Amino acid sequence: MGKTVTIIRHAETHANRESRWQGFTDSGISDVGLAQINRLANRFAGASPDVVIASDLPRTMTTAAVFGDVIPDPAFREFSIGSWEGLTSAEVAERFPEQWLAFTNGEDLAPGGGEQMSLFIRRVGAAFDRLVAKLADGEHAVLVTHGGVIWALMSQVAGLEGTGRMIPSHNTAVSQITIGSDGERRINVFNDATHLDHTPQQFGPIGQHATFVRHGQSEGNVAGTWDSTTDTPLTDVGRQQAASAAAHAPVVDAMFSSPRIRTTETAEIIGEGMGASPTTDEGLVEMSFGAWEGLTTAQILEQHAADLAEYQSGRGDHTRRGGYGESLVGAGVRMRQTAEKLAEEAVTAPYIAVSHGAAIRALAVNVLGIKNAGRGKITIPRNTAQSSFLLNEDGAVMASYNVAPHLD
Repeated sequence: MGKTVTIIRHAETHANRESRWQGFTDSGISDVGLAQINRLANRFAGASPDVVIASDLPRTMTTAAVFGDVIPDPAFREFSIGSWEGLTSAEVAERFPEQWLAFTNGEDLAPGGGEQMSLFIRRVGAAFDRLVAKLADGEHAVLVTHGGVIWALMSQVAGLEGTGRMIPSHNTAVSQITIGSDGERRINVFNDATHLDHTPQQFGPIGQHATFVRHGQSEGNVAGTWDSTTDTPLTDVGRQQAASAAAHAPVVDAMFSSPRIRTTETAEIIGEGMGASPTTDEGLVEMSFGAWEGLTTAQILEQHAADLAEYQSGRGDHTRRGGYGESLVGAGVRMRQTAEKLAEEAVTAPYIAVSHGAAIRALAVNVLGIKNAGRGKITIPRNTAQSSFLLNEDGAVMASYNVAPHLD
């Protein structure tokens, strides 16, 4: 059965509102933050997690109170930032230019003379290990913590040791890590803030927003076949998923789609409500599966056991799927190039691209910098789930992943 940990960032504080750094100190929940807590409570109304853990700081304990009984754990505090406390990023850069440059370059330092980043990451990782060890098989924990902690945990699960290219989580945003029966940890959801009307970003990169949506359930999904070129239509369930996903999709003028029937139909349903007509682009097609095309996993195991073993081994960064299909690296590069090309076509405006599960995961793996050994550390997005990326001249960062509240 496995275990599940849902991770939530605290509600907006007065310091967040003013884009000021806060580590161990606390500035109180803002009026916007109180409204966020109400929305969070509505979202999780009726939820009954087996345990709720929170950083012991007031902003996290107040947010976690929506779940009832909360166990405080100081090991899940934000990293200490010493003399950076209460400063804006501009003020930090002005007063501590060398520290700020080292921090933004991802170097291991103690910001403001506070906590060494490597020690912070180790602290958070050990605390998460203890939390997972206490959960029985099938149990679900909620952890309410801080932006830096969430970034550290997501990076660790992805095998990136604190170098993951992702934006800071939004206040009260929901992320989730699953732990399989084999003990493998996977990023299932990142930065789902769909319960909020507005998600201001206090820190981190800015850029053009690209939202990638997986198509709705197809007949091939129901049959369990690996389909790239095989063109199977949506099921009735898939059409309902697309209609429900439209309520959470950003309103855009530019919409693109893979040319397959299952993607164009999904794009048309989502675009109808906002008056956007999708343009097809071959760069958004599913990863090519070669000789695995149209087969179930059981059939691949029977007919192509050696190929599948190489794919699953963690040695197959450049291994073509099914002998002559695409590799993980190849699909990721192709999707990254397509995302950047579509960004130019959208002329700096946000856009939606409807694509496929393995292709979207390949894009996420490329952006985050995960190698094939970590391909299973991030799940394939669910049908009609949204995953978003910020694109700028410095590259790309992941802004959300596998967000689908209409499926929960």
